[in-house]
Order: sequence, then C-alpha cells, then structure tokens
Amino acid sequence: MISICIPIHNYNAVKLINSIYRQAEKIKIPFEIIAIDDGSEDEFIKLNSSISNLKNIQFISLKKNIGRSKIRNLFLEKTNFESLLFIDCDCSISSENFLKNYQKKMNNDVVYGGRKHHPIPPKDENLKLRWLYGIKIEDQTIDYRINNPYHSFKSNNFLIKKNILSNIKFDEAFTGYGHEDTLLSLELKKNKINISQIDNPVYHEGIESNIIFLNKTKEGIDNLCKLEKKMKALNGVKLITYYKFLKKMKMDKLLLFIAPSTIRLIELQLLSRSPSLWLFNLYKLLIYIRKKA
Repeated sequence: MISICIPIHNYNAVKLINSIYRQAEKIKIPFEIIAIDDGSEDEFIKLNSSISNLKNIQFISLKKNIGRSKIRNLFLEKTNFESLLFIDCDCSISSENFLKNYQKKMNNDVVYGGRKHHPIPPKDENLKLRWLYGIKIEDQTIDYRINNPYHSFKSNNFLIKKNILSNIKFDEAFTGYGHEDTLLSLELKKNKINISQIDNPVYHEGIESNIIFLNKTKEGIDNLCKLEKKMKALNGVKLITYYKFLKKMKMDKLLLFIAPSTIRLIELQLLSRSPSLWLFNLYKLLIYIRKKA
C-alpha cells in the first residue's frame, strides 16, 4: 500500500501523474495519488485538476502558498497509507519499472531514487546555467550516493515511512527555496534512520531561467545561514567547507572587499550563453560571506 505525494506549484503535472497512475495500476497494489497545489495561478489549477477524474486520485488546491516544507508536511494529514512516495511536480519518470523498484523497497525506512538531467543542453540559452549546474553538480552516480547517503539526499524523489516523517517532519521555519531537504537528512542521521540509495532516478524537467536560478540561489544561502544557527555543525556542505578553509587562511575578510560592481559583472557572466560553474561557486561564496559578516 502506497501513497504517492505530489506537491505542485505553477507547473503542469498531468503527464507525470498519468505516468505514475499507469504504473500503479500495473503493479496491482493498493495505492492513492494525492496532488496538492500550493497556491498556483489559475491556469495550472485548471490543467492539473483534470486528473481528479481518475480513480484513487485526489487533487487539493490551496488558496495561498504555504511553502516547500509546510506543504510536504500537509501530506501527513491527507494520506491513508504507511509508505509515502514524494515526487516533485517538475519531474518525469525515467523507467517503466519506476514504481515497481520502489515497491521492492517498501519495508525500508527511507529510500532515495536520485535525479538526472537530460544530457542534451536546452536550446534556450536562458536555461543554460541551471542545466549546467544540474548535470555537472547535482547528478550523482549511484556509487557516490551509496557512499554519501545523507549528503546526497534530496526531497525530489524519495520513499519514507509515514510514522518517521510524522516524528521528524520538514522544518516549517524554512519558507523559501533550498536546504529543507538538507535539514531533513541531518535529522534522519541524528536519529540513526538509514537512507537506502537505489538507482531509480527521475528527470528534472522544470529548468528555471538563469535569473530565477540566481535568485533562488540567494534564497538557498539565506536558508543555509538559518540552518547553521539551528544545527551549528554542518559537515559535508561544500559552501561551508570552502568558507571555513578561507577563514582558516584568513582570506575571508579579503573577499569582503570585492566591490558590488565586480559581483554584478560575475552575474552578467552567469547570465550569458556560456556560464562558468567556477564563477558560480565564487558567486555563492561571495554572497555567503556577506551574509556571515
């Protein structure tokens, strides 16, 4: 028995839901698909509400956006089964055996299936930075994930026991973009709850424009600073590791003197047709150091 949980915000999730629905019917186990719209625009509500005509599917529309953490916790109230499978709405299924692969692992506490980006770059140059970051940084091999189960965990594609999520939950103080899954994985580690890693990825289809991705990056750094205050020791977060190294070498203060105009030039390069991931990492570090100052 499995509850498939799909949080939606301003995205057409009909294709994803239909794919999951077909697979759920084939494996012949009791299932439900719960899709909760988090305050989307009317056009997306209209598109996605059409799936409620299918058996065992419930579409719930919230009038106001409540955020990435709170909406995931809301599924605890709306689902009926013990195994909860979370899939982000802007994903596509990579395998005809996607749901069957999770079915085999339903006795595990937490299972992460992974994420991929399509190898062919998008034609729209305004999407290049997000795609490049995804394929070079976010896409991780199964071997890496097995060796780094907590560090590699993301909330885009995972199975979890309902009682575990009820006890830990996503931290609703994190209302913006980024690191709500980092905190969840740290809480799982703290409570000695194993994260099993399987090769069962989804493809990330909802590639944001370069400017939106930069703005979300800033939001993510804000959340990381909040997370530091909450958890204190955050081992494995690369941005913090780089910062600590620079601080040890007494170079962090030096980077504070980089002029805002220089940071703006870096932004322009990142918004270009050939963005540099090296400059993107430097950009994140500069923003982070200013937040820490």
